Parts: sequence; C-alpha cells; structure tokens
Amino acid sequence: MCIWCILRAHGGLGVTGRLGPMADFDQTTLSISWVLSGLLLIPYLTWGVFLLRQRLVHDVELDRAVETFTVAALIFFFIFEFSLLQVWLANSPVKMIFSTLGLVASGLALYGPLLASFTSHLLVDLIMPQERFDPNVPQYGAAAGCEMRGDFAAAADQYAAIARMFPKDGHAPVRAADNFMKVAEVEKAIPYFKQGMRNARNASEALRIANRLCEIYQRQLGQTHEAKEVLATFLDRFPDCEYAHSVQLRIERLQNPPASPFERQSPEV
Repeated sequence: MCIWCILRAHGGLGVTGRLGPMADFDQTTLSISWVLSGLLLIPYLTWGVFLLRQRLVHDVELDRAVETFTVAALIFFFIFEFSLLQVWLANSPVKMIFSTLGLVASGLALYGPLLASFTSHLLVDLIMPQERFDPNVPQYGAAAGCEMRGDFAAAADQYAAIARMFPKDGHAPVRAADNFMKVAEVEKAIPYFKQGMRNARNASEALRIANRLCEIYQRQLGQTHEAKEVLATFLDRFPDCEYAHSVQLRIERLQNPPASPFERQSPEV
C-alpha cells in the first residue's frame, strides 16, 4: 500500500506538473529525491522479509547488535520518507494520510516482532543496568516479561534460547517446557523437561519434573514405556534417595499394570 501511494504521488507530480512547495527546487534535486526514495525501499523490504523468515520460519534469535542497527536504520528511513512525503504531498492531505498509514502499516508488518523484542530488551536494560549483567550467568528478564504479559509462545522461545546457551542451567529448560505446554506444544516441551531433570540440583526437584513427564507420556501420549524410562533414569541418578522405593514400585506397576476391576472374567465352559 505504501509503495502504491508513493508511486501515485510520483505519478501525480509528473502528470500535473504542479510542484506546489517544491517550486523552489530544481528538477535535478527532485529527480534525485525520487530515485533515492525508491532505492531505500529495496533494502527496507528485503531486509524486513529476511528478518521475518529468520524469526517465524527458522526460529532464530537475533543478536542485540543486529536489532539495534536495524532500529537505527528504520528511524533514519522513516524520517527521510516522511520528510519527502510532506514535500511531495503538501497540497494533497488525503494522499498524505494514506501514504503515511501505508508506510506505518508496512513497518509494523515487517518489523513488528523485532521492535517488540528490542523494546523488551530495552526495558530490561532500564530495570537492570548493564553493569549488573554477567555474561556467564543466564538472564531471565526478557523471558519473564513475556510470561507476565501472557505471551507464552515468546516466553518459551526466550527460555529455550537460554537453555541452549547454558546447557547446565536447571531453571530455563523447565520454564521453556512449561510455556510450551501452555501453547499445546507437547513435543517441543518434552526435551526441555528432560534437560531440566538432568540439571536438577536434588532428588526432590528431579522427581517433580519426572512426574510431569510421566503424566505427559501416560495421559497425553499413551506411551507407557517412555514413562517407565523416565522413572528408570531418575533411579539411575538417585538410587539411594528417600523416594527410590516408591519410584521402583511405580516402575513395576507400569511393567505389570493391574487388571481393571470392571473387566469381567470369561465364563468357564
């Protein structure tokens, strides 16, 4: 829509020949501004589509430097385009309004996710000054912010990224799995529950995660064998803990499930 409006503006100026406020500009300056505006639209569109594919298709988290550079370039681009629109369409307020709306709509469509991510990072930086950050310690601020505003899919992706960066961390994988469960992404949640169970600090914490996994395997996926494997993994790590005996009994019940009391015996012939 933005491109259509700008092209209409270009065409309108070319057909009518009424330059209005641009009467003081020579034709060379006007032509250069048209060409430069069109050339800037090319990286604006191609970079926006590329970033959307990286985030939505390939699930790639952008580097903070890339986000900052992109936001700075967008600010320059919009200032330049809005300035030209004010000159080109000064005598046509309706075209000016639609061109502005088209430009803003295209920006939100192409760069909305990036702007949301940049804003959340900026808020975290304001709340927790940079000097308090330790690059060797996981930072949960952005992910927690997504959870607070109910964006569980984004929170899951944020926690998953932290879990990949810090494979020994116990908090991030469990939070990633919890948020994946909230958006019904069961298959994505399972590996992070397993990672959280491996990284659990004690038997009690590991058993809570094991119970979650068993519930998923038994009640949602109907995979009793996998539930048994989860409990066996727990026993391998904590063979002498206070829960070992009860876990062993659960494994035996999974191996030999009791007959249903509602099943009727076949009459003897």
